[in-house]
Amino acid sequence: MQITSWLGLAFAFVVGWVLTFQSHVGVHAAGVTLLVMLVPITIGTFVAAFKQGIGSWPAALTTAAGLAFTLLKFFF
Repeated sequence: MQITSWLGLAFAFVVGWVLTFQSHVGVHAAGVTLLVMLVPITIGTFVAAFKQGIGSWPAALTTAAGLAFTLLKFFF
């Protein structure tokens, strides 16, 4: 996997979190929608990465941390 895939996912998670922390209902909803859509994309990226090779471990771990934070935020 290319490092840009990981960094793009990590950046998208950060944008989603920033949007969910806004008080405007529409902006908050956009952030939640973005984060919900990112979860299956990130899982699919991890599956493909294990088949093809991770590429950049630090970038993959950053994305994994973003996914974990997002899932913890939604379920707890």
